[in-house]
Amino acid sequence: MELKKYQQKTLDELNSYLTEIKKHDSERAAALAFMMRTEKNYNRIPEINNAPFVCIKVPTGGGKTLIAGHSVGFIFNSYLGERNDKGLVIWFVPSDAIRTQTLENLRNRKHSYRAVLDERFNNAVKIFDLAEAKAISPSDLADNLCIIVATLSSFRRKDKEWLKAYQDNGALMNHFIDFKNQDFDFLDKDKEGEIIYSLVNVIKFHNPLIIADEGHNLQTELSLEMIGRLNPAFILEFTATPKGQSNVLVNISAKELKAEKMIKMPIYLANKTPWEETIYAGIDKLKELEKAAKKNKQEYVRPIMLLQAEQDKESSKRVYVEQIKKFLMNNAKIPEEQIKIKTAKKDELPKMAETLSKKSPIRYIITVNALKEGWDCPFAYILVSVSNLGARLSIEQTIGRIMRLPYAHEKADPALNSAYVFAATHNFSQTSEAVIKALHENGYEDILPMVGGVSIAANECKVDVKDKDIVIPYINIKDGQTYRKLDYLGDLIGDAPILSGQTVNLVLPAAETNSVVKIDIGQDGELIKDAAGKLNLIFHNQNFSQEDLLSWLRTKIQRGFISLTEINNFLEKVIVSLLKKYNLSKLNVARYQIKEAVESKIDQLVSEHADRRFKKLEAGGLLSGKGENFFVPKALNLIEVCPDNFSLHLYDKAGKMNNEELDVAYRLDTLTNVLWWFRNPEKYGFYLQGWNKNKFYPDFIAKTSKGNYFVLEYKGGHLEEAPEAQYKEEIGKKWVKLAGNKYRFALFGKKEINRIMEEISKS
Repeated sequence: MELKKYQQKTLDELNSYLTEIKKHDSERAAALAFMMRTEKNYNRIPEINNAPFVCIKVPTGGGKTLIAGHSVGFIFNSYLGERNDKGLVIWFVPSDAIRTQTLENLRNRKHSYRAVLDERFNNAVKIFDLAEAKAISPSDLADNLCIIVATLSSFRRKDKEWLKAYQDNGALMNHFIDFKNQDFDFLDKDKEGEIIYSLVNVIKFHNPLIIADEGHNLQTELSLEMIGRLNPAFILEFTATPKGQSNVLVNISAKELKAEKMIKMPIYLANKTPWEETIYAGIDKLKELEKAAKKNKQEYVRPIMLLQAEQDKESSKRVYVEQIKKFLMNNAKIPEEQIKIKTAKKDELPKMAETLSKKSPIRYIITVNALKEGWDCPFAYILVSVSNLGARLSIEQTIGRIMRLPYAHEKADPALNSAYVFAATHNFSQTSEAVIKALHENGYEDILPMVGGVSIAANECKVDVKDKDIVIPYINIKDGQTYRKLDYLGDLIGDAPILSGQTVNLVLPAAETNSVVKIDIGQDGELIKDAAGKLNLIFHNQNFSQEDLLSWLRTKIQRGFISLTEINNFLEKVIVSLLKKYNLSKLNVARYQIKEAVESKIDQLVSEHADRRFKKLEAGGLLSGKGENFFVPKALNLIEVCPDNFSLHLYDKAGKMNNEELDVAYRLDTLTNVLWWFRNPEKYGFYLQGWNKNKFYPDFIAKTSKGNYFVLEYKGGHLEEAPEAQYKEEIGKKWVKLAGNKYRFALFGKKEINRIMEEISKS
């Protein structure tokens, strides 16, 4: 299943964070890596010791479960590589309904969530619920990725089912053979000081990865204490609404979901009273949508209406479920087979595949709040919320059920790209406010009223300063008689055989790996992981042959710009070299360490090649400031904008900035000789292409009244000495040399702001 751009961006950012963690010491690794990637402070949570705890913010309808499935593979690859794709994952979900749905999807090998895991872990995946986990065997964990799906509440000591998980269980005895109590002081023990053969201790012993769906529910004192008792290796939180302690690594916006055709937007609103008229209005709209859907011959869509009653129980004062059903059948003449009820007491809904089937007659679903989580039917287009006159409109959770766009692509008829809410309220303003509040609680932050409904706020920024003479040159390369922008792959990599002829002298990483764990090899070639002298995990050696090991490395190590033949030859030389120092058994169990070492070596060789090529072009006079210049778009569509207003900004709005960057922005905005400045956005902005693969987008660009340009890059104190900063400063200086006297570059921190501003003010 092809990922959306924002989903791939999320995984790329997670992988960069995981890679960054390994560069730092164990106690501060999670915090430093987070600060390096986000430039935000990291909230350390004492209850979970030093386990990384980061959050992915995804609005409702953004496909967070698919992202989570991919994330497991990334974490086992980049952070838990020594486990050789084996071990334990605890997958927390917020409710029994979602637990049932998640188990069903993860167990279904045809479902995309399971397919992602099977492909990544070579079909060695086992899924357990909490009851099944009480019989999990050592071989299950040694030979597979084992995922236990459970609700957060079921892991609290007050829950009867979970209490059993703390008790002695003879079925788990084999996990604790030859354990010495003094070596495992972090495991629960009985009154005699003996280790309890419990599921809790198995989990602790296996130092699990924790995936937290709707992870904001973790952040209570009781939950965090409980999570800490499970001895987690890594905690990845997914939520639409992060709480205060969440370390938000990636923030997916509603705009990104809309751009990828994931959601229905805008949402049109109508208020009708009494409630009977509300339903009639919804039925009329449903019939319109059905006509539009029938014209679409490319795909099957059957619009569905959700009707939210006030309560399930019969009442003379409130609109209840059976009352709505009788109204639909007797007054609106809707066939009973088209109507289903979904409440806490009565569940008539079939499985989702059956609901989406062409054979299904379902058009109307009556609920109270049982659809608030876990039920995501893209055919749900209309929400009708009924109540007696004057009652508060309560749709905070239910509205997320009508957001998904069928098949995640735009329809020819705009009516099928939108959602509809009909409410029994006094006025449109009341309905609008309630819907906006509900959307905010589903992670849709930039929602504003519009004519007839609500939609995502447009962050279109238009040029606000008149200057027809804007010339900012790229780093260009001479191509025949003309100059064009330097291209990393085409000009610096080319088709030269980068790996051919390279000497191979890799050393298998020593006992210390990723600054968190120690690796050793047992007498029979098994892998033993020792964390802080407390934790031992044993994984079976699968006795790969030399060719099996090479085949595994080939699938894991690929570079699109290096031929498979070249990589294969290099890998063969690597293994031959390593076999002179280590036996094949050791190489097999340490294959992830080999992979990391080889990838690091390849990246080093590629970087050195690009660096040499850049210097050669530079020395030959083939690089220049002549040629292509940055084109200033008349309008920008930004994901997030800064709420502050500036008088000299090139556009009428500026991109989002942190507090330190805002300080720079305000300083620029007060300089009397500055003609304009702007917050340079990635993707749309000006960049410098050097010998590093990634383009460098400086933070700010300013032009003075004398026609001088300043390209500015601000970095917090913890980043100023990083290799990345040193590279940026070097490529910036080279650009200035090529561009000419009118151009300046500065990379600076807080201590240099005054000096930089003074230099700009005099230019």
